[in-house]
Amino acid sequence: MIARLPKHELPPPLVLVADEEPHVVEAVVAALQLHHYRVSVAEDGDEALRRAHGESPDLIIASVRLKGRGGLELCGTLRREVDWGDMPIVLLSAASDPEARVEALAHGADDLVTKPFSPRELMARVQRLVARARETSRYRNRSQELERDLARLETDARRARDEAERERSLRTLAAAFHGTLLRTIDLDELDARLLRECCVQTGARSAALLSPSGPGAWTVTAVRGELPERWESLALDSKGACMEWLVALGRPALRAELERLSGMAREVGELSAYGVAMLAVVPGPCGASGVVVCEERADGTPFGVLERERFGALCAAAAPARAVARRFRAQQDRALDMISAPASVAARRREAALESQERLLALAGQLGVPAADRAALVRVLDLGPWAWSDAGRTALSELAGDEPSGALRRVRALVLDAEECSRGEPGAGEDALPLLAAAGLRYQALRISGRSAFESWRTSANWLGVQGHPVLRDAFPEAAEPARARPAAETPARTPAS
Repeated sequence: MIARLPKHELPPPLVLVADEEPHVVEAVVAALQLHHYRVSVAEDGDEALRRAHGESPDLIIASVRLKGRGGLELCGTLRREVDWGDMPIVLLSAASDPEARVEALAHGADDLVTKPFSPRELMARVQRLVARARETSRYRNRSQELERDLARLETDARRARDEAERERSLRTLAAAFHGTLLRTIDLDELDARLLRECCVQTGARSAALLSPSGPGAWTVTAVRGELPERWESLALDSKGACMEWLVALGRPALRAELERLSGMAREVGELSAYGVAMLAVVPGPCGASGVVVCEERADGTPFGVLERERFGALCAAAAPARAVARRFRAQQDRALDMISAPASVAARRREAALESQERLLALAGQLGVPAADRAALVRVLDLGPWAWSDAGRTALSELAGDEPSGALRRVRALVLDAEECSRGEPGAGEDALPLLAAAGLRYQALRISGRSAFESWRTSANWLGVQGHPVLRDAFPEAAEPARARPAAETPARTPAS
């Protein structure tokens, strides 16, 4: 059995009575109490007004003639007030002429009862007015509830419409950006477009992309914004708490959010030192293929929900395009490994290539050579002097002919520019990158022939004329030292090694 709750009943109505004649007050109070009404009595008009404000009675019975403030004035005052304008008022008057009734109704009274009056008639009028007032109050409360429900529904509909519009704009942004990236097969250009769009859509001053660079390390491979060198030493631990949280969240995270997580003090401190305000992962097959970090907004305001959603949509849209570009680059690397394999089997050849890379890549970083050009320099040094041979030129031309990304064309162009530098043709020496490539290939040729590392660097630097380049002159101190005794047969030639 389910017990029924008792029906909620309203308290007995409260009636405020104000009259100048005590016997009238006694008669009215007795009649009201007989019908179980609560009664409040006021001696004059001013007290009646104060009690009406303080007690909020269901009905007022007031005489037309009251001390201080008469019943007509009391009625007019209450009708002008917003909170008390609909309070039922019955006026008592000794005048029975129609003019008195018209005047009472003109001041806003609901009814006029002439003295002497019948208690039964008075109670009938009181009950009718109280019932009407309570019914009006009930409908008004219900109307207010419906208005609140309508306002809540309108707010929910507006919020749903805004969310749908935001989702549509994010899908449009991601689809347009995804289509643009899929037309780009070059990984470096793709990363540059990603960072540029992230800065545009979020208002960040600068941004950087970190990619896996070795066991357990993620380093910067692309930068967008002023002072790119400020990002060069930024690194993330692939096994650190920061990477684990970013992959687990699956959305952009503010640095302030990461500060509240456990075990993040050291990594958050490093991010703060580089000015990182927001970061997100670029999804990959194994969790993440890259991490994009953004500096704070140019206008100094914090990143809002819309900026974070756009940032996350761009990183998600870039994931498939980067996967395709990475696979294509891996195929390019395998192709270059295959064509250079016959020339790289010798241990002395590999040792010379590693020695040239170790020195020249560090020098390229000091000279501010872009990451894409440094990658091309690494490939040229991997190919070694074989790249200047007829077989090497033919193989590079065949590979770079219809290659859509431009990476192999960049390698082939660097080989040709380095060959021009080695010949001393006009324009050689203006760009440091071809000089570095030519020096590395010449150094490898000399080392393969049996020269020492010092003699090979000194000969390569003098052979290329690096004394005319202010930065390279300081980078090759061997060229300024006196020549060591060597056989006449080791005199350097002016033709490139094949």
